[in-house]
Amino acid sequence: MIEQDNNLKIPEPLRADWFMVLVTIQADLIYNALLVLSSPLFLLYRSYRRAVATVSTAERAVKRAPSRIAGGAGRAVRRTWFGIMGACHVSMVMVLALILAVVIGVGVVSLYVEKPVVVRDRLFFDYTEENPSAVFSFDKKKRSFSVPVGHYVHVSLLLWMPESEINRRIGVFQLKVELLSLKGETIARSSQPCMLRFRSKPIRLARTFVMSVPLIAGIANEAQTMRIDGLRHQEKWPRTKAVRATLIPRAQTRTLPQLYAAEIVINSRPPWIKRMAYNWKWTLCVWTSMYLYVPILTSLLWCFRPVLFPYTASRTIGESENSEIELVQEEEEEVVIERRRRERRNQPRRRIAATQKTYT
Repeated sequence: MIEQDNNLKIPEPLRADWFMVLVTIQADLIYNALLVLSSPLFLLYRSYRRAVATVSTAERAVKRAPSRIAGGAGRAVRRTWFGIMGACHVSMVMVLALILAVVIGVGVVSLYVEKPVVVRDRLFFDYTEENPSAVFSFDKKKRSFSVPVGHYVHVSLLLWMPESEINRRIGVFQLKVELLSLKGETIARSSQPCMLRFRSKPIRLARTFVMSVPLIAGIANEAQTMRIDGLRHQEKWPRTKAVRATLIPRAQTRTLPQLYAAEIVINSRPPWIKRMAYNWKWTLCVWTSMYLYVPILTSLLWCFRPVLFPYTASRTIGESENSEIELVQEEEEEVVIERRRRERRNQPRRRIAATQKTYT
């Protein structure tokens, strides 16, 4: 059973010569991502160094000029506080932008990547029919699934048959496998002969003698497992909703094989582009997140700069207000200067008028 289950697995795709190139590119991108994530720590370190330098300059200023102790210490504390708060604020914005990029990137990759379908379930043949059949439906109450369009479907059957006298006498029988659509129409069909492995009477007697103790103890049994490759099909429209297997006796006979149990195994294989995307799913998530991180961070800085950096915005507003006040003061000074010039020009005229009045 273990060897037969291993045969059911889809073979891994061959690795191309450019595998090392892809690994190198992935390593470079991961290194750049780590560098971007560690940039807030470097920013905090630089702010700390600047704060230390500011404190040292403040201490020097205190030693040189005792009268400036209060102002220098206040400015140093203020700059240190604003530096630390600004670094924390920038780090928080970058981390939030990275989380948003990761969520969007993983969501986009999850929508594109299609996982191969691997299903194994039991089948129950209805022996009340002339040709016993069993139907496996994709629409179940507990687990509903479907094979994506474009996948190659491989349907196999496992029959656990006793080595009885009837099965040995039947010999060859026919097994038909059909894919059914939602309306019950047949999409694909396959039929092939099956037969229990032959063992001669001396071999059976020798095997019974050797395995007598395990057979009596119930550890071994007189049965064979037959694996049948039923059908290969590429999923298209209309979609497949069920698989039907039918046992057909040999011509001119009505005897059907005896079964202990039957199982169906369905494996789907995506196209090579989707298969490559599935094999490199986490690499695609990293790439997509990094490609989305820069536009998201740029848009946040461009559209929400006053909200993200309130200190800078308030500083620019204060500078603009100060510039407006300075302009108003300059205009008032120009008006005063112009008035003084006019008064100076009118002073000689007033003196001449006064002298004329004295003479008259």
